[in-house]
Amino acid sequence: MKGLAPTISLAAILMRYDDITKATDWSVGDNAHKRRTLLFGLSAATLFGCASTRLSGPIAPLVNPYDAAALRARKGGKASSNTACAPSPAPIRDLIVPQFYTDPPVFSRVDPDRLAARDAAVRPLQLLVRTVTENADRWASSQPVEDRFARCAIASLDAAAQAHSFLGRVDNQGGYERKWTWCGLALAHLKLLQAPEYDTDAQLRVRAWFTRGFDAMRGTYDRPPRGSPSTQLNNHMTWAGLTAMALGLATENYDAWSWGLLRLERTLAQVDADGFLPQELLRGSKAWNYHIFTMGPLALGAVLARANGTDIADARFDRLARRSFEGYANTTAFERRTGRTQESFSERPSVGWLELYAGEFGVTEALIPLRNRRPQRQPWLGGDLTLWHARDV
Repeated sequence: MKGLAPTISLAAILMRYDDITKATDWSVGDNAHKRRTLLFGLSAATLFGCASTRLSGPIAPLVNPYDAAALRARKGGKASSNTACAPSPAPIRDLIVPQFYTDPPVFSRVDPDRLAARDAAVRPLQLLVRTVTENADRWASSQPVEDRFARCAIASLDAAAQAHSFLGRVDNQGGYERKWTWCGLALAHLKLLQAPEYDTDAQLRVRAWFTRGFDAMRGTYDRPPRGSPSTQLNNHMTWAGLTAMALGLATENYDAWSWGLLRLERTLAQVDADGFLPQELLRGSKAWNYHIFTMGPLALGAVLARANGTDIADARFDRLARRSFEGYANTTAFERRTGRTQESFSERPSVGWLELYAGEFGVTEALIPLRNRRPQRQPWLGGDLTLWHARDV
């Protein structure tokens, strides 16, 4: 896969708009409304990179930003001879997963017993995504190249694809879990594409599974928002956006890619003047926790988009990232806005996204919370973030 850049210019859209309107007098009455609607639709297609090829002409191929050979040249090293391929879990089709919050619709209080039940239910997913991402990273960074790691990761991916994993009965929490899992697996797939061991037949099977994965996921996030906080607007939408972008890259599907990019744009559209996400403020004591949880997919999505000619790391991104980062030193701003003392899921809040913030966006002060916490491995974000994104090591 080489090249993206949705080469869609506003001038081309306006020219197409002029062609469409020449035959009709749309200047009055209901036609005037239709005219404005058409112009808005074509302009939005340009802004969000979703215009069809009928309007814009050929779209350049999507770019896979993961270059294993380049990574190996910069950071490659001898792999440990003691590292073995972990066996993949038995494939599962149904995902019926307990919800662990006790206070809907806020979802900030965790029931320990329910959380333990959730953890048990998703253990096979966690093992699968960890096995695939870790071995993809081991192969990509091994010098000399250790083919056994690629074979291990590919075998796990292919087995899951052939079993049509996660495409059976899926409840609400199960849908969340498979979305995160597919995100990590698609990103690992992109890292493995230079491996000679990844034969065409296996790639086709995995791509077909990913295509079904996007179709299964998108229905949830195409629904109108209901309630508040809303899955169609909060961090789940952001994660769905990154997942769709990763699946789009993996399957060379521009529709999936642009659908995902639009979800990140909708996340950024919600950032207020003070750098907060209103949907995540509704989480009360978990507000800061969910801001940093959102920053992971948003920051990685920005990296994927930039490699494909689109820059979403704008002033809104900067406000949100700065506000989220400041919480590591002091969560007072979040406490003032929510009226609640802030809590995290652990004594050491997640810092994985800071590898992206520092390494890809040049905010070197973000390295401070990373001290003594490297490498940062986040399977849902593709694996070893320190390996791929850190510039200081």
